Amino acid sequence: MTGSASTYIKEIIENETLKIKDTFSGPSYHAIQHILRRLDFILVFYGSAQGKTEEEVEELREFYQYGWAPALKPFYNDLNINTLEPFPEVYKEAMNWADGIIQFSGHIAFLKQLVEYERANLIKLSLPKENEISFSYVVENAGIEYYDRQSRDFYRDVIVERMIEEKKKESDLNEEEIKAKLREIIRNPNGKYISYDSTPEIDEYYKKKAQLFILRVTEYDVFGEDDVFGGVEYWKYLDVLIAIVGSALMHTEACLELTKINPKVDLQNVLTYTHYKDKTLDIYKAYFGASQTEIEQIFSCLTLNKENFSYYLEYPAASLPMVIQVSENMLVRLIAGCIGNPFELLNRELKRKFATDYFEAVNKREQRFRDQLYNMFAHPNLIKIPKGIEINCNGRKTDIDAVIFDTKTMTLGLFQLKWQDPFRKSMRERFSRISNLFNKASEWVEKVEYWLTNSHIKDIVDTLDLPKYYQGEIHLNEVHIFVLARNNINFTNVDDMDDRVAWGTWYQMLESQARVQSSTDNVIRDAFIKLKTLSPKHRMKNEKIPAIPNFETRFGKYRIYHDKAQ
Repeated sequence: MTGSASTYIKEIIENETLKIKDTFSGPSYHAIQHILRRLDFILVFYGSAQGKTEEEVEELREFYQYGWAPALKPFYNDLNINTLEPFPEVYKEAMNWADGIIQFSGHIAFLKQLVEYERANLIKLSLPKENEISFSYVVENAGIEYYDRQSRDFYRDVIVERMIEEKKKESDLNEEEIKAKLREIIRNPNGKYISYDSTPEIDEYYKKKAQLFILRVTEYDVFGEDDVFGGVEYWKYLDVLIAIVGSALMHTEACLELTKINPKVDLQNVLTYTHYKDKTLDIYKAYFGASQTEIEQIFSCLTLNKENFSYYLEYPAASLPMVIQVSENMLVRLIAGCIGNPFELLNRELKRKFATDYFEAVNKREQRFRDQLYNMFAHPNLIKIPKGIEINCNGRKTDIDAVIFDTKTMTLGLFQLKWQDPFRKSMRERFSRISNLFNKASEWVEKVEYWLTNSHIKDIVDTLDLPKYYQGEIHLNEVHIFVLARNNINFTNVDDMDDRVAWGTWYQMLESQARVQSSTDNVIRDAFIKLKTLSPKHRMKNEKIPAIPNFETRFGKYRIYHDKAQ
């Protein structure tokens, strides 16, 4: 074999991708419907399988996440949305084809990811034997991003769930009563399909359920409700999104109830819902009292369509959209998209369509981040400066995003807050996050340390505006510096973070406050110690990163596998 391993992989990707379209001989619309219905079924209901381990099930679901976009793209590219095709019933051969093509595409997408991992210096690709390509991880802290995910999961599974349970107690939601009323309105045309006319009471129940549901998705607060995109307030986008999620939750439960009434119904023929675009927009327009222009603009940002599919489907392991346009007047709603991450397409579309509005909204995040941080520190002896502070020492200028001062212990906390957008598997976006975060944060730390070292205490106190909020004598016993990133701060191959500073994500800050026991009565020092306690360097001693699973795939004569020996 001549040439590099990545060259061979790129050739495999190019050749194998061309085969996807040729695997289906019918209309592209039918191929799309089969793919979408299998995605809905597998990603919503496939959590275990007889004869498969939990790891094997998770691996299969992972390949569905990687594979859905490259499997769909050639058929969607070929789709003529000016032609309305009949609704195709699902059948065993179609299911088998869809499963095969999604997983096949998932393996291709994973190969593409391996090339990107090598480019990011995360793995090494090798050619150990003829027609063999292996990859191995080349850094000691490979997979350290695991701890960021752990903290995010803790926030969702513990903090948010506790909040949801409290909200449920405050509401009058009665699940069993609503399900009984839902069963009353379900009809079963031809013994195969489902129809129903909802009631205001049922709609209101699932709207409230959706409002609680989206609290689990960390991206729901990326923007403020009053931010404006294309002349439409963000809360209006949010209201429509919640309504679609609510209808998806209702439809899922209605389908499950129907299968109890008639076990012969194939869930895959009723779960993924197809509806007319004009009628759907009229319903939402009337429900929200919106104009035609507003509702069309909102739906365009929630829908995968001919305008945005070419860029969105290129993101590795992108979240499924809530809605896909399959003809000029036909939409498909995906349950898996509604209950996965319905914000990913929306937020990317807002950035693409309304760049100026988007960056104006991004600039407002600092104040919201600061307010959330201050809400965490509710102690009466704390002073919290309600704005960013500019500092300047011998021409070295920077700003401090948040300042907390403990009048009891005379301890000062200085914070830099970085609300970077989340990213999924994109190595390009990962590199951007690392570059923007660490270069600027390290420079900020040096300037703040220089200012603290070379300034008189009175000048520090006056610059921070502390006398405006505390009339007593002020001196500084301790100063602790924090860098908080909203979503990601621990990256494989990045481990030279300044030890004078407590680095963490917002979710690590929340988890550290909830899980790590207080060791002092100094609130700021305690927060500093807690956050450092949850740093990967400390967590790795007790919480090992899960072992990277075995991986092997074949394309033609080539075998590609994970070499754990290296």
